[in-house]
Amino acid sequence: MGEKKDQRIPVMMSSEEVDAIDEWRRQHPDLPSRSEAIRRLVALGLKAKK
Repeated sequence: MGEKKDQRIPVMMSSEEVDAIDEWRRQHPDLPSRSEAIRRLVALGLKAKK
């Protein structure tokens, strides 16, 4: 995931959604930032859809 990140997409989330993202990211040894965690979760969701 080394491509240039040049698009900003503001997203509103509930505190429960943010808590779930934070819990997901804490399960990874590299502790991705929230932004990186969201990017990874979106990628997983897009792969699952195929």
